[in-house]
Amino acid sequence: MEKPHKTLVTRLIMLVTVMFGFTFALVPIYNVFCDVTGLNGKVDTKKPSKFLRYKNENASVSNRLIVVELDINHHQNVACEFTAEKPALQVIPGELTHTTYHVKNLTDKKMVIQAIPSISPGFLAKHLKKLECFCFEQQTLEPFESRDLPLRFWLETQIPEDIHRMTLSYTLFDVTESKK
Repeated sequence: MEKPHKTLVTRLIMLVTVMFGFTFALVPIYNVFCDVTGLNGKVDTKKPSKFLRYKNENASVSNRLIVVELDINHHQNVACEFTAEKPALQVIPGELTHTTYHVKNLTDKKMVIQAIPSISPGFLAKHLKKLECFCFEQQTLEPFESRDLPLRFWLETQIPEDIHRMTLSYTLFDVTESKK
C-alpha cells in the first residue's frame, strides 16, 4: 500500500476502535449522569420476596403521608387509551399500596405494548419497591381490548423526611413490530 493510504487506513481503524470503546462506556457514563443529576430514576425490580423480609424485620410503619402522583404518557404512535385509576395516591411509607391502570387498544389490530417507568426525583427510585407491575412484562392487547393493569408497591420507611411528594411516571410504547 502507498504511504497516504496506509495512514488513512490506520486512522480509520483507530477511529472505529475508539467509537466501539465509547459505545461500551455509554452505559456507565449514563448511570453516573443519572446518579449526579437525579434524572430518569431507575426502579428497583428485584425479587418480590424482599418485601416480606423487610416488613418482618422492620415492622414499624411511618405516620407520615407522601403523595405519589401517577403520571402517564404514551409515545405519539401508540393508539391506546391509557389512564390511571387515580391521578395521585396518599402513601404511608412501609404500607403496601394497590392501584390500577386502565389500557384500551383503539385499533382493529393486535398490539404489544411495554410500559417504561420513571421516578422523580430520581434518587427516590431506591425507596420504591414494586411487587406487581404491568411494566415487568410486555402486554398483548387484542383489537379493541380493554384491560385493567395492577400495580402493588410500597415505599421504604427510610425515605428522607423532607420528601412529601414524588412522581411515578409510565410511558407506553408500541413494541408490536419488535415481536415479529
